[in-house]
Amino acid sequence: MAKSIARFDRRQFISGCLATVAAGRLSAAAETPASLDPDLVVVISDIHAARPWSEQKYRTGREYPHICGKISQFVSEILAMRPLPANVVGLGDLSLAFAEEGDYALCRRLLKPLEDAGITVTHALGNHDRVAEFLTAYPEYSGRVRFGNKVVSEVSTPHADFILVDTHVECAPEERGKYETCRGFGCGKEQKEWLESRLASSKKPTFVCSHHQAVDVGLKAVVSRAPTAFGYLHGHHHHWMTNYIHDGYGKNAKIILQVGFPSFGIDNDVGYGVMRLGEDRAELSCVVRDYYFPVPADVREREGASGRRPAAWDAFRKNWEGRSLTFAFDK
Repeated sequence: MAKSIARFDRRQFISGCLATVAAGRLSAAAETPASLDPDLVVVISDIHAARPWSEQKYRTGREYPHICGKISQFVSEILAMRPLPANVVGLGDLSLAFAEEGDYALCRRLLKPLEDAGITVTHALGNHDRVAEFLTAYPEYSGRVRFGNKVVSEVSTPHADFILVDTHVECAPEERGKYETCRGFGCGKEQKEWLESRLASSKKPTFVCSHHQAVDVGLKAVVSRAPTAFGYLHGHHHHWMTNYIHDGYGKNAKIILQVGFPSFGIDNDVGYGVMRLGEDRAELSCVVRDYYFPVPADVREREGASGRRPAAWDAFRKNWEGRSLTFAFDK
């Protein structure tokens, strides 16, 4: 496995990441401090913070030198928004693969300019995450661990609430380091019952957020039957995706838009979402920044020094650029 790994200079890797973050901080500091808009929410997913292969205990089998620079680029873009979003909602998979403590420390460092600007960043967990390791970098979440080993968070805005449920399932310690053992998912009976009760008592339109799709974790009926639920947001697939969750017929019919979000830099669809909340609707703008699979290093290896970009990448990206999705609040 090791022979197939493209080596790169660790100092260049770290200095490049930190230089990009520093540039974003300096440019933001040079301007008049921006106001925070409570009706503006940025949605990110599948960060997969990547440390050098040599520093990984459970080695992934490859290097991902492009990820940190991409994350820092997006952080700078968010900091350049005027006004700034008051909230950033993350949909899980902060870790590159096997939930090492260093992954979470790197993730928090890369996103710290958002926190420094006063933006509240709230994370759900995904199947590549583990609670104990996550808490080493995010100790303030310790009070949100519920239902055994689930991290549950809520974000309140003037016009809508966001409930971040936890759908990750951890493998046994002796099974760590293998991709097939970090693919578990589920909501759990206690968390599911709590969510049903929480939605029933909600006074505002509510978005349910998790790493996995509603049907995969047994939440389709809970969400579709809740009068105050008007959207379901998920990650996991690293693709922009849309479909509808239906329930009931006639006057009792309910339809909810479900949206899957791209990765925040690792592969496939790359970008994030910007949500503008209002009294009767929420508008989601799809920020499309790239598409790549295999990752850029693979293209260089496959195509040689020219690094010819596959035409399909641009076609996939074009299909989503400039798209806007509407969540209607039928009160």
